[in-house]
Amino acid sequence: MEQEGVPCGRDGDEAPSFALEVLAGLDAGASQVMADVIGLYREFPGWAVWLPSPGRTWTAVRPASGRAPGPEQPMVWVHADSAAKLAERMRGVEGQLARP
Repeated sequence: MEQEGVPCGRDGDEAPSFALEVLAGLDAGASQVMADVIGLYREFPGWAVWLPSPGRTWTAVRPASGRAPGPEQPMVWVHADSAAKLAERMRGVEGQLARP
């Protein structure tokens, strides 16, 4: 179950059945957004993700290092027009931060 290029899980596993039941009760647009958010959180557990409000972009943030977030800790912010583009940018950041 891949939604707009955002994988369901780190290993390609399917979403838990309770999540599918919740998604089944939503309209198509809301269901897609929730599936995208679930996919993002499963692939990027160290990131906080904000849903876009009407006319706004998707936003995600994470600490710029492996340390826990704090008031003086630098953070990395990414923005995109879709969940798929946000995931692509998040992967880019992860790749840059993983380099020595």
